[in-house]
Amino acid sequence: MSKTVKRNIVIFTSALVVIIVSLFLIVTLVATGSIGDRALSDMKVVAKDRAQLVETYIQGCCDYLEVFSKTTEVREVLENPMNNDCLKAVRDTTSRVAAGRTNLEGLYVAKWDTYVLAHNNPDSMNQTFRDKDGALELEDQIKKVGAAFCTGIVEAPVTKKMVIPVYAPVKNESGEMIGFAGAAFFTDGLEECLSSLKGRGIDEVGYSLINAKKNVYIFSEDPQQVGRECKDEALLNGIIKAHTDIDFGGFYSYMGGKGITSCYYMPNRDWVFVVTEENSEVYGTTSGVNPVIIICFIAGMLFIFTAFIICLLLSLPKSEEAFEQGKEASGK
Repeated sequence: MSKTVKRNIVIFTSALVVIIVSLFLIVTLVATGSIGDRALSDMKVVAKDRAQLVETYIQGCCDYLEVFSKTTEVREVLENPMNNDCLKAVRDTTSRVAAGRTNLEGLYVAKWDTYVLAHNNPDSMNQTFRDKDGALELEDQIKKVGAAFCTGIVEAPVTKKMVIPVYAPVKNESGEMIGFAGAAFFTDGLEECLSSLKGRGIDEVGYSLINAKKNVYIFSEDPQQVGRECKDEALLNGIIKAHTDIDFGGFYSYMGGKGITSCYYMPNRDWVFVVTEENSEVYGTTSGVNPVIIICFIAGMLFIFTAFIICLLLSLPKSEEAFEQGKEASGK
């Protein structure tokens, strides 16, 4: 085989290898880029859907307390707080209404000074749970809203668990507010509901809820984070952009070293709902590109082998020339 033929084989083979490697990189980059963009879009939808689920859950808690606050027994005991029959009736009603609610930390009826007349936990009855200034502040807040509302998610002083406190005014037949009903719901039920959901092609996502004003975790898949201040600089930046930059419309998503994070600001609560998905989950579907890459590789190797054979055959002397050369050699 001549040096020229060998050189041509090397050049051709090298060029083909470069083409195959380039094709591999292009296919991989296009596939991962497309998957990443789709994941960012999907995560926004998931974040908003889950945040709306939180709103629905809290609204359900408010509705529950609203119904309780309008019962005859609750109204009558606040009109006659010293009447033993009224006290017994409202306490029986409170225990009955609270029965079977596994997500309920407490249900009670109180006067404006926060003196508890009825509670599903007998040990909490006949107690005043706020000082004078605190009671006046709560009274003003309840009267201002005029309906059942949630004040946020806090740590319960007794159980040390995160709860959703809800308050509702109690009105007499004339419509005057004469006291209030209160309840606290564990966030465990909400977290379980969120964790069990699958949807929009994203099966494994992490959830957390953060107070945007204090940057404190309301709940998180890592129990040790609950009640603690967020220290993740990238996430803190995402929280700020989600609730301050109107161009993002309440959303901010970013790709970090470990995966994709999407933040959704809940303006009614001043909370940010965060969903995260690890890169292993986001790009796991790129395995579907592997058959294409393998096919390209095999095709490239076949081209190289074919080119090598063709070049090898071309380098051999033609049959007639070989015959003449043989005759000359035998004549000599």
